[in-house]
Amino acid sequence: MPMDQRDAAVRAYLEDVFNGHNLQSLDKYMTEDLVSHWLGDRSLHGIEAWRTGMAGFFDAFPDAAYTLNDLFFAGDKGVWRGTWQATQSKEWEGIPPTGRKAKWTVIIIGRFAGDKLAEDWVEYDRYNLFRQLGAL
Repeated sequence: MPMDQRDAAVRAYLEDVFNGHNLQSLDKYMTEDLVSHWLGDRSLHGIEAWRTGMAGFFDAFPDAAYTLNDLFFAGDKGVWRGTWQATQSKEWEGIPPTGRKAKWTVIIIGRFAGDKLAEDWVEYDRYNLFRQLGAL
């Protein structure tokens, strides 16, 4: 897939899934056997596992909004860096609901198979997020 099309696909994915919270459209953007590595401490295997993980996040942060800051590609990989902003209204990652607003950065490296995301590595500013939620 040419880079300009991959760029458009990632931007559509971020708008649809990250900002639209549309977890039903994942098959448009991801391979069925997607492997998603979250913070180096766990990996999710398959779209359903990813959908479940993000459903919990969106449930706890129903107003979550993502702003894309950088996006670039090299070969079959792409990197996007952005900022999440959200208010925690339910328990998440063992943190009881706080009602606090938080803003944190995330960097994702994605590997593509054709026109779909096949694997990604997700790193986010967990320290800053947990600090803002009062969990530290």
